[in-house]
Amino acid sequence: MVKSALFNEAGYENPYMTYVLNGKETIVSEYVDAGENYVFSFRNIAPNQMNDMITATLHAKYKGVDCQSASRDYGVITYCSSMLSKSTDAQGEFRTLLVDLLNYGAQSQLYTGYRTESLANATLTSVQKSWATQTDRSWTTVQDIAYKTINNPSVSWKGAGLMLTDRVEIRLSIAADDITNLRVKAELANGTSWFIPATEFKPDEAKPGRYNVDFNGLNSGQMSEPVYFTVYKGGTVVSNTVRYSVESYAYAQANKAAPDTSLLALLKVMMKYGDAAYNYVN
Repeated sequence: MVKSALFNEAGYENPYMTYVLNGKETIVSEYVDAGENYVFSFRNIAPNQMNDMITATLHAKYKGVDCQSASRDYGVITYCSSMLSKSTDAQGEFRTLLVDLLNYGAQSQLYTGYRTESLANATLTSVQKSWATQTDRSWTTVQDIAYKTINNPSVSWKGAGLMLTDRVEIRLSIAADDITNLRVKAELANGTSWFIPATEFKPDEAKPGRYNVDFNGLNSGQMSEPVYFTVYKGGTVVSNTVRYSVESYAYAQANKAAPDTSLLALLKVMMKYGDAAYNYVN
């Protein structure tokens, strides 16, 4: 957050932030005007990077001269540690959310083999660890590749799963002879929808005619929420509608004859975090 008075009163112009994470710089010029503050957001933090520090620097012009602030190091772990140290019994859902988040980050580090000598939850006290979600719940699936059907679809669904490295994304596989003017509509039960254009489809090099379509519109508390996917060509539906959820993927992995134990360990803490986020918001 940056004091808006710097720009509304003091005369600074053209503000933007630079964020540096592991040597990679990201420039963010968009912000939300929150009255007394301009709020810049940095979203490029993978689950296994919760223990990493991000260096943030404010840039602006003053009477035509480029200026920048002192840099500040901050991270997910910084925020969580600060909030947990000040939490009270009345904030039970919030502190469970924070501990489950750090447990998810740590398990993601183990799953990806990233900085495993410095896990995100390593500094939690025994009391703080007790605030985590303690019990495992059973998962259910809503997967249905023919939730709604049409006659002679020209595009067919070939698979659904998750991408778990950089963020939690639903990955769908489709088969199509021609993707010109195609787009995938992702819709929630409440009517919220997104369109993914063909320019964002990723060809499956191992399977000609197949394309991967990634969807990342869900927040942390929506891991159990069904999403309905339909392919359009212009304004015409050209596929059946498939129903899927993040939890459906977890269910499928848990019910394999020979589950991947490291993946299953990650999914368990990820779903606990998702449940904690849902409980906190609701």
